[in-house]
Amino acid sequence: MMEMFGGMFVMVLLVYSLLPLFPFVYVLLRWRQGRDGEPADPQLGLKVALHYFATLGLHVVLIALVAVLYSFLADSPMVSEMIMRTGGGMLLGGGVILGAHTMMIGRVTDSATRPNVARVFVGLNLVLCGLIGMGALLAACTMITQERVSEDGLKIVMVLMAVYLTTWGLQARKLIAYSARASAA
Repeated sequence: MMEMFGGMFVMVLLVYSLLPLFPFVYVLLRWRQGRDGEPADPQLGLKVALHYFATLGLHVVLIALVAVLYSFLADSPMVSEMIMRTGGGMLLGGGVILGAHTMMIGRVTDSATRPNVARVFVGLNLVLCGLIGMGALLAACTMITQERVSEDGLKIVMVLMAVYLTTWGLQARKLIAYSARASAA
């Protein structure tokens, strides 16, 4: 069971490290500024880096939430405790990463007045959470139509679906709010 959570954690980190998100987002935003004739944002690199690490922290927190919630559904008390401890540690570490970078974004950068980087990363999180959540939804739908289904597998898929689709909705709400503010300005 722990191998599955470790595998999910490694998968998310691989997605972030294999995809050159930091330079891609930086180049994309720098290009958009030049195209739109905006003055160069002197904090663009800093904002992209801080949002990148905050995004990593968010996804560690999400994986930890899946682990902690699944631990309540595990049949074996020993397995439940082991998963709870692992999830709790990841939740603490991911929360520190997310919280520290979110605090730095608010205190050190001008993201409140120039939210272009935040909008891009919220959109990225919307896509990633949607892909994982809808993949879990499809897996759950497929599993419930089968004759024999692993109960543990179904539990994990349901928890994944709940965590990631909820986060997908929250990210969509944030993106809608950013869009409303941009169109009002």
